[in-house]
Amino acid sequence: MLYRGFSQVELEQEYSPSSMIGGDLTPYLDSYQALSAQARANMPVRENLRYGDTPQQVLDFFPAKGAGAPLHVFIHGGYWQALSQRESAMMAPAMIEAEQSFATLNYTLAPDTRIGDMIKECRNALLWLASNAADLGFDPSRVTLSGHSAGAQLASMVMATSADALARAGLRMRDVILISGIYDLEPISLTSVNEPLQLTPVELHDLSPILNLPTPGPRYHVAVAERDTLEFIRQSRDYAELLRKGGHSVSFDLKRGMHHFDIILHPGTFLPAS
Repeated sequence: MLYRGFSQVELEQEYSPSSMIGGDLTPYLDSYQALSAQARANMPVRENLRYGDTPQQVLDFFPAKGAGAPLHVFIHGGYWQALSQRESAMMAPAMIEAEQSFATLNYTLAPDTRIGDMIKECRNALLWLASNAADLGFDPSRVTLSGHSAGAQLASMVMATSADALARAGLRMRDVILISGIYDLEPISLTSVNEPLQLTPVELHDLSPILNLPTPGPRYHVAVAERDTLEFIRQSRDYAELLRKGGHSVSFDLKRGMHHFDIILHPGTFLPAS
């Protein structure tokens, strides 16, 4: 028994979200790409804004219709080894309709870098946004950060490690939305997902959100799909409860009828107050 009584086969299935939809992600990946392309074609956007020195360190920015709007920043998933900001703009129309500017971040993927460096890249992207708030026309005191799947882990760890640096830069996080995320990396290290990651024992401790809680501040919204695996649901419940016990304002939402891949196709996932 490897982890929580699971066999190897069972653990692989629990940490394979596609096991809940028959194993074929292609229709959903195609939807991400098509809807993102449609958003780029129909809306003003500033693409491939560089927040760092490498080609991967870029973000895309969709401005709200009026100056001084809040900003929503999204960190994509892909198990730290797939996708980019190019396929991660499908929620932009809903954000603009809600009178929020929207930024979608890119970061270097495994095996070309390690998860700790991805966290730093996401932090640097947020710091770049803070320093360019006037030029981009958003209000840095009204920011929402969201992340899906691996992106939820990255967003959680940005808040755990860099909240003070972001605040000093003038970026105030009002809400953090964590969607079908991974908050304990130990089981990941025991599955085939770890092959490009090669997580070390130190990384399992230092990069797991359940072991590195942020200081209270923003409102946290932890969401997970009803048709996610039981382990994804458990991890989300456990992390939300740890945040609650740590003094955070936190909500937990089991998204009925949704699964790991369509949960980010619903605008309500990103607008928890609606």
